[in-house]
Amino acid sequence: MAKQTFTTGQVLTAAQMTSLQQTAMGGGSATAKTTSYVLVAADAGTTVAMNAAGSTTITVNTGLFSAGDTVFIQNWGAGTCTITAGTATVSTHGSLALSQYEGGQLYFTSSSAAIFFDVSQSTGMTNPMTTTGDIIYSSSGSTPARLGIGSSGQVLGISAGVPAWTTASSGGMTLISETVASANSSISFTSLGSYKQL
Repeated sequence: MAKQTFTTGQVLTAAQMTSLQQTAMGGGSATAKTTSYVLVAADAGTTVAMNAAGSTTITVNTGLFSAGDTVFIQNWGAGTCTITAGTATVSTHGSLALSQYEGGQLYFTSSSAAIFFDVSQSTGMTNPMTTTGDIIYSSSGSTPARLGIGSSGQVLGISAGVPAWTTASSGGMTLISETVASANSSISFTSLGSYKQL
């Protein structure tokens, strides 16, 4: 769907409303390209889909689009599709090189400048765990690391700044004083100055 223009008082047909809705939602049928392509004014509000096995480019030039115009770009093919600034300026926080099944929205801030909002595939975190009971912790900043399952009776502690399984320290009470009682002696407990409550 190309960008649509309407006049004051115009009554829209059902087909025009459907087209308007598809354009507003970035939908409609995609214009499939199999070779490098230079965007044209009629691409405003449409989806341009590259489908090539080799590397291709989609070039963006000035004077074709107005502020607020959008073009959705998709790469269906196995080859990398790179969005190239021809005479226009194209900015992005991500990458202008799209791998297969990546895409995004080209949003024009003026007739000579656009921002590309990419939607790229994330590889996610590589799972370092190998055994039931393993845990993941952060090693050297944001790098995930595996701590293998401990043995029965071990507790999680810290060793050299990283998690480690350790043997639990023994509990019990502190011996303050010891006296052996016998049948022929008396014992006085008044000499104990402190005690531990159990």
